[in-house]
Amino acid sequence: MAKKRKSHSLGVALILIWLTFGLAFYYAFHRPFTPGFAMQILFASRDLAITTLLFGLAGALGTRALPAISGMPLARFAARGALGLGALSLIYLVVGSTLGTGTLLAWGLWLLLAIWLRIDFVIWWGDASAFSSIWRSSGKLGQTTAVLCQIIFGASLFIALAPPLQFDALVYHLSLPKMYLAEGRIAYVPEIMYWGFPQLTHMLVTWQGAMGATHGALVAWGMGLLAAIGILGHMVIRLSPRRAWVALAALLCGSSLVTALASAYVDWPSILMAWGFILMLDLWSQKRDPRFAIWAGIFAGFAFGTKYTAGLLAVLGALVIVWIGKRDWRSVLLFLRAALALALPWLVRNALATGNPFYPLLLPGGEMDALRLGYYQGFAAQGNWLDAVLLPFRATWLGIEAGHIGSAPGYETSLGPLLLGLGVLALIPSVEKKQTRQLKQIAALIAIGGLLFWAIGGRITGHLIRSHLYYSLFPSFAILAAFGFAAVEKIKLSKFRTGRILGAVVCLALGLTTLQTGINLINSGVLQFWSGQISAETYVEKNLGVYAVVMKALRELPDEARVMMLWETRGYGCLPDCEPDEVIDRWPHDLAVYGTPNATIESWRAAGYTHVLYYALGARFIYEDHQHFHAFDLAELEGALSSLTLVQDFNSDYLLYSLSE
Repeated sequence: MAKKRKSHSLGVALILIWLTFGLAFYYAFHRPFTPGFAMQILFASRDLAITTLLFGLAGALGTRALPAISGMPLARFAARGALGLGALSLIYLVVGSTLGTGTLLAWGLWLLLAIWLRIDFVIWWGDASAFSSIWRSSGKLGQTTAVLCQIIFGASLFIALAPPLQFDALVYHLSLPKMYLAEGRIAYVPEIMYWGFPQLTHMLVTWQGAMGATHGALVAWGMGLLAAIGILGHMVIRLSPRRAWVALAALLCGSSLVTALASAYVDWPSILMAWGFILMLDLWSQKRDPRFAIWAGIFAGFAFGTKYTAGLLAVLGALVIVWIGKRDWRSVLLFLRAALALALPWLVRNALATGNPFYPLLLPGGEMDALRLGYYQGFAAQGNWLDAVLLPFRATWLGIEAGHIGSAPGYETSLGPLLLGLGVLALIPSVEKKQTRQLKQIAALIAIGGLLFWAIGGRITGHLIRSHLYYSLFPSFAILAAFGFAAVEKIKLSKFRTGRILGAVVCLALGLTTLQTGINLINSGVLQFWSGQISAETYVEKNLGVYAVVMKALRELPDEARVMMLWETRGYGCLPDCEPDEVIDRWPHDLAVYGTPNATIESWRAAGYTHVLYYALGARFIYEDHQHFHAFDLAELEGALSSLTLVQDFNSDYLLYSLSE
């Protein structure tokens, strides 16, 4: 019997060896994909795994920190994840600034925390199973909306895993983490003034990059997914699954927010933290437990960590507590202390590096001297009094996605029709439970107060009219949209139920955005990229044109080359060996400082720059737009540059000059 078993095993082994050899030999000559494409898939899988590990650690940390929230598992899942991500960001700010951004340190820190929080991870992940019951109870409208949302998130994931293209990602959202990793520590980056903006998201991207990931946009995509899960889980409990999906549809039918999912922008991180802030205020209003006022303050502080303008949540949160709590000053004080404590690290960091806590705004400091500050902040208010009185309507109807500088002056954001269309309907009186009514009141106070801040800011400076600066208000807008839907869906018009008509409108709006997302996916070539038909280099060149060719040429310059860029703000492709002109003021600023064109050029030589990249197309565009940009003498500029040696002409759009004498 033993001999038979051995001979049988040997036969099986020979068969397996034969099949393995046959498959390997065949596909060596009939490759279904190129080796480069296989590596592309492996790198994407690696980055997804690393990002998942980082988010899992965040969820576990949030589970350890946040007290039990009964009855809303999906909202609890998202809130704990958001809390953990905010905490991990601050942890890495300290570690990266002191010990550095090395790979071994990044993995060691993750492993140490993962061992400590291993049980909490299992608890956190268990809440995600609640999605299946929500799906079953969502009805046709909810399930249709769910499918469309999944398509949008799936398409955005494909783009997030492709080379970055979006403007601000190339200016600083991905450039700053790239600089930190290149320098080996988190430190002041004088050549990028946006370093002074709070960097909660950037710290996570840097940690992810230190662990070996190269697709930083995955962090913002993951935070967007958490925000969607949180809003859904919250509104399912307060309203119903059907209405909860309407809240998500109202957000995602705006093309700018769909684009932001894959762009590495801080928009969805801001929405995530702002929703966590609303959730905690909602729980505080139900339980009147001061601890939830503290947690609301913590989320408000984390929202500030995503962008300065989200700091208005601190004021709005205090307003909500005073209004609903009938002057509960103790809770107000606890809330404000927590918000300030979590915002303070970014202000202290700025003050230590530049002397200005709000760098690069308000006060001179660091590289932002009085001349540059006046140039950056000196834009007049755009539009007229109608932008204040009719702000929600004008922001919705006139907002256009900004593709590049000057392409869409004003609001620069496509919001979609449902936030306004359904949000206004929330004004209709309806019978609601006390808990539901209090959430509606909280959302209304935040939305109305936020719109007031937005309207005033827009009349002070043209910068503050831009819709994307106020994404921290959008969870309240989405919640009101769901309440507006709920207020009218049961009204009957003749033989038709209004709910069916509204449901069709919601599906139409979200369906059109999904269609647009699909068209953009095809036009961008990302499907060709993921099918292996085009390389990463070809993909970037297809979308960014001559800019991609220029960045490749700069990367091929000698190692000792340092490039000064004029009117080109996107430095990601050539960092750390180039200095972008992120305020688009390098020439007028330096000319004002040094007095003459020759002295200005000599100052660049003295600073160690070897080349000048002149973005002629950008300079001429700005020169002709006196309404939105400061004037300068184009002839004087181009005359001074013509005295230098022209190294390469890129279709007359970009000109590369040598500073060698």
